[in-house]
Amino acid sequence: MTFRKRIATTLATAALAGAALTAGTGTADATPGASYITQGQNGFQVYCVQVGINWATWSSAHVWPVDGSFGPDTLAQLQQFQHDSGLKADGIVGPDTGDKLWQALQIDISKNNNPQSGYGLPVSSCYDVLPTHG
Repeated sequence: MTFRKRIATTLATAALAGAALTAGTGTADATPGASYITQGQNGFQVYCVQVGINWATWSSAHVWPVDGSFGPDTLAQLQQFQHDSGLKADGIVGPDTGDKLWQALQIDISKNNNPQSGYGLPVSSCYDVLPTHG
């Protein structure tokens, strides 16, 4: 198991044991230096963005699919998420947005026992693909 995977597993376990404490600190522990995520991309990193937005806005109805495709619907939802989070609503997932998304994903990890994504990876693996300040 790689160092990064051990850290991701440890973070998931810590989130399960102390989700309230982790959420209260306002910090994120995802990968610094991961590539920005932008419209037109597809794959696991986009899936992570979509699930993060869903968890961040869990009280809202979700009318767009979590399909790993960064199209116009994801762009609109991301820009709304950024606006609501006090971020620049540029539709690009950079470190500031990645920090906020990772915080939301930690809720999913803790509440659902680190569920498997549609890509066969646990949601804690989003740690490896989100750009953050880490």
